[in-house]
Amino acid sequence: MDLDRLQTFLKVVQYGSFQQVAAREYRSQRTVSKQMTQLENELKVTLFDRGQNRIQLTPQGRLFWASAQDIVNNYTTALTELRQFNVPTDQILRVGYFSAFEQRLLLPALYDLKQQHSELQLVVRQGSNEHLAQQVADGSLDLALSINYGRPAVTPESQLTAVPIYHNQMVIGVSRLNPLSRLSQLPPSALATLPILYYSPESSTFLLESFLASAPFIQDYEQIRRVSSAEQMHLLVALNQALAFYPAGLVPTEHDEQVAYLPITDATQQGYDIVALLKSNRSRPLIAKLVQRLKANAKSDE
Repeated sequence: MDLDRLQTFLKVVQYGSFQQVAAREYRSQRTVSKQMTQLENELKVTLFDRGQNRIQLTPQGRLFWASAQDIVNNYTTALTELRQFNVPTDQILRVGYFSAFEQRLLLPALYDLKQQHSELQLVVRQGSNEHLAQQVADGSLDLALSINYGRPAVTPESQLTAVPIYHNQMVIGVSRLNPLSRLSQLPPSALATLPILYYSPESSTFLLESFLASAPFIQDYEQIRRVSSAEQMHLLVALNQALAFYPAGLVPTEHDEQVAYLPITDATQQGYDIVALLKSNRSRPLIAKLVQRLKANAKSDE
C-alpha cells in the first residue's frame, strides 16, 4: 500500500476538501483526487461521499481512517528506530512496557541512565504482555516490564527470565459518588454491582486470564472488560459507570478527590509483582544498569 496515498487520505479527512489539500501540498486538485480514487480501487470500497463543495467519509471510510492512522504512525516509529542503527549497537537500548502505570518505575530509571550515558539511544515501545515477551525472545527488545498477577509472566519452559522489580497489591477504584467508596474494604459481593474494567492498550488474553485467576469470586466473566486507555478507564470509574482494577503504588491515589482505591476483603490475595523480562543468554552492562535503577527506584517508592 502506497504510504503517500495514506498520508494524503489522512490530510483529506483532516481538511475535508481535495482543493485545500492540493493547495497546502502544492499539487493539483486532480492529482489529489486521482490518488484517492486509486486508493479506493485498491481497497475495493468507496471511502468518500463526494459533494459539490465538500466531501464526507463513508462508513467504510471512517473504519479505514483509524487503520490508516495506525499504519502511518507505525511506519514513522519504525523509520525512527531504524535510523538509530547508525550508532553502535552497544549504545542502543530497546525497552518495552505494557501500561501507563509502569511509567512511575520506568521513567526515572531511563532518565538516570540517560544522564549517565549521554550518547545512549533509547527505543521505548508499549504493547501487550504477549507481544512484549515475544519481542524480548526474538531480540527486538532488550528488556520489557510485565506483571505476575494471578499467573506468572512467563512459563517455566520459557527462554526468558523474569526479574522481580516491584511488589504491591491490586485494588479496586470506586467513584466517590458511590456509597461503597465510604467502606475501608470492598466485600466480593459488592463487585457484582457494576462492570469491572482493566486497562490494556492492546487486546490481551494474558491480562484477562490474570484478572480472572485473581478474582475467582466473580461469577460473570462478561463483567470484566478491557479499555484501551487509562484516561478512559479513570473517567468511567470517576463517573460511577464502572469499577476498575488499579495497581496500588503505581497510581497517585492520595490526592484523588473523585475515586477511592479499596482493597478486596475475604478473597484470594491480590498481590502483584512488576517484573523485568530478559533473555536468559543476553548480558549487556546497560541492561544490568537499567535493572539496578528499576529496583532502586521501586524500593524508594515502597
